[in-house]
Amino acid sequence: MRPLRETREALGLRSAATPSVAAPIAVIGSPNSTTHFTVDILETARDRALDHAWVVFEVTERFNGKAYRKRALCQLGGIVTRNRWHEDPVIRAVIKRQGALPALSGESDLTAAQLSALGVFLLDEQGRVVRRTTLSTPPPSGTLVYPADAATLQDLVHTEPGIFYAGQSPGDGLPVPLTLRHFGPTEQGGFGEAVMLGIFGQTRSGKSILAAQLLAGFAANPHMGILVIDPQGEFGRDRFAAGDHRVDFSIRRLLAGLRRRREVITLTTDDVAMEGAEAFTELLRRAGFFDSLGFKGANKEREAAERLAGMLAELADSSGRRRPIRDLTAADLPLLVKDLARFADVIYATRPGTVPGEGQRAADVLARYHLDEARLRRLWDETLRRFRTEPDRRQPLSQVIQQVLADHAIVILSFAQENVAETPYFLLNEILTRLRQVIHRSFQDGRASNALVLLDEAHLFAGEHADDTGDGARTRSLLAQSIRMTGKYGVGWMFITQTLHDFDKTILRQLQVKIFGQGFKLGADREYVETELGREGFARYCSLPDPKRTGRYTFMVTGPIVALGSLGTPLVLQGFRSVDDLMRANGHVFDVGGA
Repeated sequence: MRPLRETREALGLRSAATPSVAAPIAVIGSPNSTTHFTVDILETARDRALDHAWVVFEVTERFNGKAYRKRALCQLGGIVTRNRWHEDPVIRAVIKRQGALPALSGESDLTAAQLSALGVFLLDEQGRVVRRTTLSTPPPSGTLVYPADAATLQDLVHTEPGIFYAGQSPGDGLPVPLTLRHFGPTEQGGFGEAVMLGIFGQTRSGKSILAAQLLAGFAANPHMGILVIDPQGEFGRDRFAAGDHRVDFSIRRLLAGLRRRREVITLTTDDVAMEGAEAFTELLRRAGFFDSLGFKGANKEREAAERLAGMLAELADSSGRRRPIRDLTAADLPLLVKDLARFADVIYATRPGTVPGEGQRAADVLARYHLDEARLRRLWDETLRRFRTEPDRRQPLSQVIQQVLADHAIVILSFAQENVAETPYFLLNEILTRLRQVIHRSFQDGRASNALVLLDEAHLFAGEHADDTGDGARTRSLLAQSIRMTGKYGVGWMFITQTLHDFDKTILRQLQVKIFGQGFKLGADREYVETELGREGFARYCSLPDPKRTGRYTFMVTGPIVALGSLGTPLVLQGFRSVDDLMRANGHVFDVGGA
């Protein structure tokens, strides 16, 4: 920070130090605590835009005969103007007739505000930041408060690795620094563990745009892999805030503009070969395979699919090794159908004493197969094609995940072309199963993972309605298990969702970083947001502008990525409108000249 001497004597005020390059705008008043402070706004600053503005003050604390110089960064809010004359009933009667009173109206106004401490920093004798700390005692009244500027913020975070400016402070337009480190060891500039993030907001609240900006910040770490699971194709098509001409954003342009340029591999489910028996039988079910064999109704179809998946998991070659799905042959189909025929006698009521495979149901399944064999074989082959690899065309899903974990690739995997009415739970089940297998195998081989998995539209898979089907319930359970299991192996998650009240509570409890966009001021979600942000933070959240009117997406951020925070105070962040704005604010990360 670049200090500038101000004449405190002329103002008749006192403070431990003068930390800012500008004139003071307020003084500490009363009452105060070590995290929240009352301030009186100076006359010279009454015409400034102060709500949500960032300010700093310095104090000196003594302990065991030694002086400790500390700098507090705060956010200003709760601004209230009072005039005792206008509150007097007699004077108000005069004002009612005469209007404003000379020398009383305006000139006698007193403006007070509340400061919420974002972080406190210990300084050395030269005023340089040593480390984060806390205040041991409330600051004395009369302490000068100064507006923060970009140089002030840079001084506070210049020793932090992974600094990324993802937006601005809505009060004064200052760039808001976040700490987006990789998940490797702290001595290598990482968090030392995987971080779990959640971005919450209703439709058109800008959550996907902010998520893409954060991805670019994480991608600036070349040793970090990223997997984007994209159910609706927003990331795959690189289309954000479609129809809003006020926002210009492209994830590919951002990643291509990094000083350490990162390439994006965009795949659809047609570009990867699935591997799991459950995914294979689910695709057969959706194609009507089991219905054609006489397993009528959703429950019976699923029972038959589970039976077939169990048989496929037990298939082995001549050496006893498990045969992958892609190695199935035409000769396997009749044998598997015969087993399904025996199973039909089990799940359908038959006469007591009937041997499975000799009952009427088994005969019916075999008859249906022989009558419709050509079509059933076609369905079988078409499904099997999605599990077979092709050079330069289709690679195994586990190999794609291995590229993310081992080669630190950035992969966007989109389901968007799956034009079906049902939510494709089985696809996410397949991805989660392969992901966990690859992570576990890497760990057993002594290789540490360092990757982030982003799940867009997470409410489709982790909301309460997912339990309406067996596949959905399994997906929700797998997600909850995955976030608990993958974190210790260096794989973090980022969930983007529109709802809170029905989102899986096990997942919510695991999230260290929570980012709230617009849309939760009323209804069932309000209570959760208010609990997370606190009463004062929620009041500030309710005052945020509506992005549909302003074209500016504003968020409240909590958690360890808040670079300026050491006290858990929610941070207000207003996202950039364009790629150019984001890149200019992060010249240390992007090659702005080549952008």
